[in-house]
Amino acid sequence: MSLRVKPSLSVDARNYMCPYPIMLLSMSIKSVRVGEVVEVRATDPAFERDLASWASETGHEVLELRREGDEVVALVRRVR
Repeated sequence: MSLRVKPSLSVDARNYMCPYPIMLLSMSIKSVRVGEVVEVRATDPAFERDLASWASETGHEVLELRREGDEVVALVRRVR
């Protein structure tokens, strides 16, 4: 199910393995304003688990997490 949120920034983390997808998200989310959304596409099998931990630690909000073939697509809202 898509929330139809238009991301302010898209991050292509496909073909990178842990910890790079989370590092790319962490760096990228700083470039958008509070309340804006970053879309991340990753193929790392650990990305879903890592994203949940990262969001819990940072306080940012995972709005959507879905699979598209071998990719995981996440929409993350910057909270602070």
